[in-house]
Amino acid sequence: MRTRYKCWANACRFLAGISCLFAISAVAVAQQVPTDPTSTHIFPAGGRRGTVVDVRVGGECLPPGTRFRLFGVGVRAPLELGEPTTGHYAPSPRRKPSEQPTTHPREWKSRIDIASDAPSGVCLWRLSCGRGGTGSRPFVVGDLPEFIETEPNSLPDRAEVVELPVTINGQIAGESDLDYFRFTARAGEIVRADIAAARLGSALDPLVQVMGPDGQKVLFDDRRIGADPVLAFRAATTGEYRLLISNVTYRGGPSYVYRITLSTAPLIQYAFPAGGRAGETVPVSFLALTGTDSLRTLTQAVTFPKTSGTIWQAGLEGANSLPLQVSDLPEVVETNGHDAREAALDVSSPVVINGQFETTADEDWYRLTCRQEAGLSIECGAALRWSPAFPIVSITNTDGGVLTTASAVQTPRGAIQFDWQPPADGTYYLRVRDLQQGARGGPEFVYRMRITPAVPDFALSLKTDSLNVVQGGRIELDVTIDRRGGLTVPIELSVDGLPEGVRVEGTTVAANQPLAKLAFIADGDARATDVTLRITGRAVVSEQTIERAALATHLAHDVDLVGLGASEIDHIQLTVVHKPVFKLYCNEAYQYAHRGTVYPYLMEIERLEGFDGPIHLQVADRQIKDLDGIEIVNTTIAPGETKVMLPLYLPETMHINVQAHSNVYAQGHVEFVDEHGQKQTMLVVSTMRCMIRTLPTVAKLRSMDREMAATSGTTIRCPVAIDRTSQFQGPMQIELMDAAPGITAATVTLPANQSQTDVLVQIDPSVKHAANMALKFRAVGNMGGDVKVITETIVPLELNR
Repeated sequence: MRTRYKCWANACRFLAGISCLFAISAVAVAQQVPTDPTSTHIFPAGGRRGTVVDVRVGGECLPPGTRFRLFGVGVRAPLELGEPTTGHYAPSPRRKPSEQPTTHPREWKSRIDIASDAPSGVCLWRLSCGRGGTGSRPFVVGDLPEFIETEPNSLPDRAEVVELPVTINGQIAGESDLDYFRFTARAGEIVRADIAAARLGSALDPLVQVMGPDGQKVLFDDRRIGADPVLAFRAATTGEYRLLISNVTYRGGPSYVYRITLSTAPLIQYAFPAGGRAGETVPVSFLALTGTDSLRTLTQAVTFPKTSGTIWQAGLEGANSLPLQVSDLPEVVETNGHDAREAALDVSSPVVINGQFETTADEDWYRLTCRQEAGLSIECGAALRWSPAFPIVSITNTDGGVLTTASAVQTPRGAIQFDWQPPADGTYYLRVRDLQQGARGGPEFVYRMRITPAVPDFALSLKTDSLNVVQGGRIELDVTIDRRGGLTVPIELSVDGLPEGVRVEGTTVAANQPLAKLAFIADGDARATDVTLRITGRAVVSEQTIERAALATHLAHDVDLVGLGASEIDHIQLTVVHKPVFKLYCNEAYQYAHRGTVYPYLMEIERLEGFDGPIHLQVADRQIKDLDGIEIVNTTIAPGETKVMLPLYLPETMHINVQAHSNVYAQGHVEFVDEHGQKQTMLVVSTMRCMIRTLPTVAKLRSMDREMAATSGTTIRCPVAIDRTSQFQGPMQIELMDAAPGITAATVTLPANQSQTDVLVQIDPSVKHAANMALKFRAVGNMGGDVKVITETIVPLELNR
C-alpha cells in the first residue's frame, strides 16, 4: 500500500516535539469516547476597544477549517480558524498514569478586530464543522490596556511588569504553573483586583496572593463574585508589589484561562437599590471594597432607561459594572425601622420592593390590604446572583398565623416565585428574612421583591443555546414552561429561522404541561449549515394573546449562572450536521509491543456517501485513560485506500506494571465539497481502541559521561553506549536532538552488534553560557517487521565562560 509507513520519514521530527503536557478533565466514562466537537477556551479571553487581538481558540474533536462564529456589535473575525498553534507552556511533571478519562484540547490561530466604538462587555463565539456545533463562550471587550502573560513567569524574580490600570490575560497552563506579576503602588492607594475565571467558563479555581515591597504577604479584603475571587488592599508603603495567581487544585492546561482587572478604581460589589422604575432618576448607593476588610458606600444618581429590562451600570468612572433591574412598576426602597409586625411598611400591589438585611438580626415587614378574589404573584430573590442573601418570605394574618412560606434556597436559581390567593378580604403581612438570620448579615445582603396581581403568564427556558441535527436525523430540545398566575391553557410554540429542509414537531404544549419537547427533523438532503433560531410561545387567555420568547443558557458563566454579562440569550444556534462520510475501526484485541518502539497498528476505514478523498489520522483528543506518553505519528490515508498501519510511539519512559494495558483512540479528519457545493470539514473518532500490552525495552542509549564540559568555539567528543538485549542487535542512527542554537552534531551510525561510539558536538563561538543546558541524543533502529526502536539519553552540559 502506498501510504503504509509513509510517515516514517517524519517520525523522528514528530517525536522531537512530543510533549507530555495535557489538560485533564472529566469526560463520560465509556468504551466509546464522545465524538461531538467541543470548544474549551479562547486566549486571550478579551481585548481592548480599537485593537486587533491575535487569539488561540481551543477545543476538542475539531478538524482544520472549523468555522468560527463571533456575535457582537463592533467585533469581526475570520470565518474559519487558522493554523494549529500552541503556547509556550510550563510543562507538568510526569506522574504515574491513572485510569481516569483524559482530554487533550488543541489550539488554533485566529484574530479578532475590535472597533474603537464597540460597546464594552461580553460578546459570544462558537465553533462548527460538518460534525456539529458547540455552545457559545465569552470574549470580553474592555476599556483598559491589555497585558498578555508569557512564560516563564513562575518564579518571583521572573514576575512580569504591569502598569496600573491594566487587564491581565493569563493561563495556568500546566500542573506546576504559577503566574507572577509586579506593579508599583503608592502609599495609601487602594488597589483592587477582579479575577474572572469561572465567569468565563474556565475550569480554573484561582488562588491569589499579594506580596508587599518587603516580600511579606499583604492582607486584603477578599470577597467573591460568583465563584471568582475579588480583592482590595490599601498599599501601606510606596514600592513594588507582586501578584501571584495559581490554581487551588494544582491542575492546569490551556483551557485554565483568566482575566484580572487590576487598578486603583473602586471595586463595586453591590448596589442598593438594585434597580429602579423606567424613566426615573434614583440615587443608588454602590458598595465598594475599601481594602480594610469593609465596604464603603459611594452614591450616584442613576437615570434608568424608559424600557424595562437589565442595564449594566459602572457606578463610578473606572469601576466595574453591575447589573441593575429596570421595572415598569412603582418602586419602594425599604429603610430601617420596619423589623417588626407592628412597624410594617404599607405597600400596595403592584410594587417592586428593594430591601437589605443590614445586620444579622434584621428582617423586614410589609403590610398589604388584599381582596379575596384578587390573587397575588410574589417574586423575591437576591438582587445579584452572587449575593449572599437567601430570602425567606412568609405571609401571616393579623393574628400572626403563618399562611404560607417560601424560601429561595429551595429553588434552582435562588429566587422565590409563587402565587397566593387571600383566604378573605383583609390585611395581611409579609415577613422577609434571610435563611442565615442570626449568623450573617450586612449591606451586601440586598434583595428585590416584586408583588403584582396574579395574572396569567408564563416564561420559557432552554438549558442550551446549541443544537445539532444530522441530515436525515431527529433531535429533541427540552423547553421548560414556568406557568404563573394560574395559567393552565395550552401554549403554541413557533420557531423562526429554520433552514430549508428542517421541520419542527411538538409545537403544541398541552394545558398545565410544564415541559415540552420540540423535535427538529432534517431531510436527508437538507443543506449542512448553521442558523440562528428564535423560539416563541403564545397563549390565548380571555381573547388576549400572551407572547414570550424562550431564553437559552450559554457557557459564559459559572455553575451558579454568574457571568460577566447576562447568562441567557433569546436565541439558539442550530447546526445541520452532514452525514458521516467515513468510519474508523481497528482490531480491538490485545497486541504486544516493546516500550521504546514505534509499533504499527492496523486501522481500517469504511468510506461512506461516495467519499474517496484523503483521511488524516492523529491521536484522539479524548481518551478513556491516561496514555502514559503514548503518541500517534500523524498519518495520511491516500484516496481510495481503506487500510493503513498506524504508527504508535510507545516511549521507553512508560511506567512499568501500572496499567494492565494501554487503550489508545485515534481520530481522523477530512475536507470535502458537499452536494450543495459547500466546503465541509469533519472529524471522526475511532469506534474501537488500539489495545497494547507493553513489553520491556530492547535497547537503552546512555552517555558514558555523567556530565560534559565545553567552551564556546570548540568541538567536544561525547561517548555514548547502547545496552542491547538479544531481541535487538541491529544498527542504529544516533543524532543530537533539541539542541540550543549554535550547537550541532552530525548523525552517527552505530553498526549492528556494536555497543559504543562517539558523537562529535560542535559549539559555535556565538553560543553563550546558559543555566540548565543539556545535550539530548536519540538512537533509532529497525527491529524488523516495520517496528522502529527509539531510545534517548540526556547529559548535562556545562559551558565555560
